[in-house]
Amino acid sequence: MAASKAKLGYGSKFYIGDAASPTGYTVLSEIATINFADYTVGEIDVTHLLSPNTSEESIPGMLKPGTIELTGNYTGDASQQNIDVLAVALTVFPWKITAPASGATVLTITGFGYIVKKETGPFEPNKKSDFKVGVRVSGAITYSVA
Repeated sequence: MAASKAKLGYGSKFYIGDAASPTGYTVLSEIATINFADYTVGEIDVTHLLSPNTSEESIPGMLKPGTIELTGNYTGDASQQNIDVLAVALTVFPWKITAPASGATVLTITGFGYIVKKETGPFEPNKKSDFKVGVRVSGAITYSVA
């Protein structure tokens, strides 16, 4: 038995939420990859004329939420068509990612975001049809492992 507790990404899901209370989530179908650039932290220059050892100084700035990149098999089902509806309406929507964690636990990441990109294809004679979606995260992100 391996010493690592790493898990495969198999079984991970991306969900799009609605405006109901509590939020109802619908899984986006046929997702092959979820790549979440969680956030970056800005660097604020606070260097002054008497900075010690003639060294630049900085402090951490605000968190800048990242982008979620999704790829998958294009099926044209209702969950995938909803991407266009959200994009055209400029909707900021709740989203959720679930992924296997250590043991039987599941990592759940939630937040809000909006569609920034969608690509469909290529359409080729001997290849599956793909799609790609980009979601810009807006505001705070929550993480839980249970």
